Amino acid sequence: MPSPTVPLQPEVLPARRGELKKHVGAVHVKGQLSLLQRKVSNVLLLRAYEDLPNPEVFEHEIKLKTLAEVAGFDSNDHALLREALESLAGTTITWNLLDEEGAEEWGVSTFLAQAVVKNGTCRYAYAPDLRRKLYNPEIYARINLSVQERFGSGYALALYENCVRFRRVGSTGWISLERWRDLLGVEPGQYEAFKYLNRDVLKPAVQEVNRYSDIRVEMDRRREKRRVVALKFSIQENDQLALDLEGSASRAAAQASAVGEFPQQLPDPRALAPDADALLGPLQRRLVTFGLSQAQALDLSTEFDAARVTRNLDHVEREIDRRRGTSRPVERVAAFTIDAVRSDYAAQAGPPPVVQEAERKRTQAKRARAEQRRQREEQKARAAQAERERGEARDLALDEAFAALPETARNVLTARVVARMKAEAPQVHDWYQDELAAGLEEQAMRPAVLSTLRALRRELLEKPEA
Repeated sequence: MPSPTVPLQPEVLPARRGELKKHVGAVHVKGQLSLLQRKVSNVLLLRAYEDLPNPEVFEHEIKLKTLAEVAGFDSNDHALLREALESLAGTTITWNLLDEEGAEEWGVSTFLAQAVVKNGTCRYAYAPDLRRKLYNPEIYARINLSVQERFGSGYALALYENCVRFRRVGSTGWISLERWRDLLGVEPGQYEAFKYLNRDVLKPAVQEVNRYSDIRVEMDRRREKRRVVALKFSIQENDQLALDLEGSASRAAAQASAVGEFPQQLPDPRALAPDADALLGPLQRRLVTFGLSQAQALDLSTEFDAARVTRNLDHVEREIDRRRGTSRPVERVAAFTIDAVRSDYAAQAGPPPVVQEAERKRTQAKRARAEQRRQREEQKARAAQAERERGEARDLALDEAFAALPETARNVLTARVVARMKAEAPQVHDWYQDELAAGLEEQAMRPAVLSTLRALRRELLEKPEA
């Protein structure tokens, strides 16, 4: 028999004072659980359920004969029941939860803290923290003894337990294939190819659930690159099968109730099934406000990531407002919403108008700043050009003024220039003397000498007293 990994609580718990409401992950059983062990665990939980919140009750009792009958085990071989109890005492349960304040809680325990069999009676106990996790109407509701006794496969019972809590929603939503392997108890390395998993696990389990339980399920597959990556099960009440709620297991439980060994009233799974509010998160409930059914909301929000769904819901709201009062109003809001998410209308439409307007303003401001920089640079360039032109005009005027001086005045000025050159630029003065000794005219002298000579001469012309 497979070793199931069974979620014991829903993804979102009913909102009740003082209890954990949300999960990061779920509470899981991990260990070698056979079909009998799984049924026994349900019966033990049902027997203890009413006393779980009572801190004064530490352990619970049930006769082995009652345990066997209610679990649908018609053998008198109590050794098998003891083996089931031993397995449950060695089965690890882990949880990773968020409380109302958002604080994370991680914990680990065994399914049973202890089990003692004496004189045909079993005394058993749960760890204190686990008791609080197990006291959950959603768990209690899905223990339908008349249904569980009919199953002959652990895979079928696991599929039933993981689908029946969604009976009021109508869909499990999309869950990854690997997650379904864990939920159904498929051990690592088993049925790695989907065709074998489908043939030997999924199809037989679906057939058994539809034949023997109070619900009917239908499996859908989601593929990526031709590979099955996720499954969802749609759920309907099984109107074709009138379950005998007074079946052998129920009668056994009723007889045990009469002598105080079982709860006085067995739960009605249909009446106690979780409401959609207990199973749907805020995003899924928002989808419902757009006219989607709860099943459609669950399917859509598990098929696509939350960011994509959210931005397309925002897009739909904007489109409804934009088209209101026009010739093309959004009339079929639910259908339009589904199309929007599936086709990602928001990505095609671009950012929302408010974002587009903000981006337009940012672009305008950026362009204005660039234009201001360009104008400043052009202004600087024009100013520099004007300054160069004024300098060139001034130099030309000074050179012409020097040329117009009488020779005697030119010689006096040149002597003053040479004296300053010798004092301020001795190396240039030496070159100047070399150029004169070589008989070179002023125009033929090396650039350094010519530029220094003219600069000093123009300065003296502008400021004769210098």
